[in-house]
Order: sequence, then C-alpha cells, then structure tokens
Amino acid sequence: MPWSTRELAELASTTVNTIRHYHRVGLLDEPERRYNGYKQYEMQHLVTLLRIRRLADLGLPLSQMHDLSAGPEGVAHVLRELDAELQMSIERLQGVRADIAEEFRAPCS
Repeated sequence: MPWSTRELAELASTTVNTIRHYHRVGLLDEPERRYNGYKQYEMQHLVTLLRIRRLADLGLPLSQMHDLSAGPEGVAHVLRELDAELQMSIERLQGVRADIAEEFRAPCS
C-alpha cells in the first residue's frame, strides 16, 4: 500500500517540507515514482521516518544520524554517546543548582 508524500507526513505527524529536507540531507531514501511522477512511499520509508523523528525528539542532531546506516550497532553507539552527553549536562546543571542553593544559605552582606 504505497503512500504519497502528504500521506506519509500525516502518518508520521510531520510535514511534507520535513520529508523533503530529510531527502536533501540524505537521511531518507527517495522512493520510486508512479507512472504520473508522484513519489510512492513504502513501509520502509515510514519506519525510517519514524526513527528519525524519534531520535530527533531525543535530542540527536540530524548531522549525527548518518551514523545510523551501520544498523543496530550504529544506533546503539550513537545513543550511548547521546546518553553520555546528557549525563554530563545533568551533572553540570546539578552543580549549578548546588551553587545557587549555597548562595541562598550564605549570609547577605
């Protein structure tokens, strides 16, 4: 059951322009075209698009998503790196919160 670009966008809760952008940057393969020139998306395109959207929602920059073509091990590696970056950010923010708390406890001059 092939879908048009608009239908694929609706299924993935995104926009046609987003799909076109993913084509331009090489994250989403161009589908075959129908006799009338319209793109004909298949299930694999939807799965890829949903994966891209989910990883973007998790904070992974599009520029790092090219590493995902290595299969599950590539995805795991990229997610481990993202997790490490998030852990460092959490630790930095916790330090900032501790500094703020210390300022509140310090006597005012």
